[in-house]
Amino acid sequence: MKRSVILALRVLLLLVLLVWVLGQVWVVPAYARESAASFPEVAFLATPYTVIGILAIACVQAGLAATWILLSKVDRNAIFTEDAFRWVNLIIGAAIALTFLTVFAGVHLLAVVGVGGPGVLLAVTAAGIGGTSMVLLMIVMRGLLRSATNLENELAEVV
Repeated sequence: MKRSVILALRVLLLLVLLVWVLGQVWVVPAYARESAASFPEVAFLATPYTVIGILAIACVQAGLAATWILLSKVDRNAIFTEDAFRWVNLIIGAAIALTFLTVFAGVHLLAVVGVGGPGVLLAVTAAGIGGTSMVLLMIVMRGLLRSATNLENELAEVV
């Protein structure tokens, strides 16, 4: 892969990571404070939902970090090793956790608290389908990496 593409992707990954850190540190807590003041009847949910929001962003950050490490392996031409599977598994685990957190928070809002309406239902459905799709896609990608790694190892034995 061209170094210019890898460099561009690293710059974009760093930018996205910085935006998520900003959201985690400033936006989520500020929104929770504002929501608690605007809707005092559910203000007791501000702290738990803030924690869920921060954990969800941490899942995204873990996936970005694993992507950075895998990109470094591609740059060093060392992607077809057993070590790469640990980072792919981290991405899968982070996607599972993010999907669970999002669906849990939405179902809690709709079924337990009784607020949200059709918009929250649509968002929860989209998050569940999108998250599950991401997990399944990454499982397929891990299978492709496994096949390529096996072929690389067989070729190394022949040579």
